Amino acid sequence: MAYRGDDAGDALEAPTAEGALRVELGPRSVKLAVGQRSLQIAERFATLQDHKRKLSLKIEARLFIARDVPREDLGVWIELLDAKGTGMRRIFGVQPVSLLEETGLHALASLDRVAHRLRSSLAELALSRARSDDVRRAVELGRGLDKVLLVDHGDRYVIYARRLFRDRARFTMAIHDDGRIVVPHGSTTREIVVRSRFGITVWGDCIRFADRHGTDLAKVSIPWIAPEDRLELARRISQLVDLDGSFHPPP
Repeated sequence: MAYRGDDAGDALEAPTAEGALRVELGPRSVKLAVGQRSLQIAERFATLQDHKRKLSLKIEARLFIARDVPREDLGVWIELLDAKGTGMRRIFGVQPVSLLEETGLHALASLDRVAHRLRSSLAELALSRARSDDVRRAVELGRGLDKVLLVDHGDRYVIYARRLFRDRARFTMAIHDDGRIVVPHGSTTREIVVRSRFGITVWGDCIRFADRHGTDLAKVSIPWIAPEDRLELARRISQLVDLDGSFHPPP
């Protein structure tokens, strides 16, 4: 649903699991509200408010509208650059109406339309730095505060995950379509090469990378998400690095 709002802007609504999501798209600001929660983006600041508190965050870098796979949640993420280091923080999100409900499909279509308009309206902020202009989309996996963010640059994925007692998701790994994978190594990073989807598997809470002989190259911990979400993350990484599909796992 969409209609003309104040200040020559548009107002849109979409049903969600928490009630109606209202989005106001103005010439200089964007506001999202559902239940007692709201987010307003204006003048390079994101202001969050609920029934308990009000918080303003300065937008100094990138901003993403992400969709969850496979649950279709909608999330707003910003990149934080401060004394705590660089990271991504999910500042607002909603869950869709269950597809088991009679109106589930219609509600999801409405949420898709709202997400598309919201992404377009925030494009100027999302492209606030030159290095973000190659971002094709952002995907989130998991539930609640422990969602993993996958930023798709076309030729590479950059993945961010939150650690225990941290307020933001930090760089976890970068996967290039030529098989190069950058993983944490102490306080720095190191690069490995995996060119087949069969070299990428899930091992407990970790994504495991192995060479063509099955020897471990690296294990990257992705805690706090469900096993099916970890499998989906591994599947997406595998699809990006599998150059020719000719390699077969050892018996």
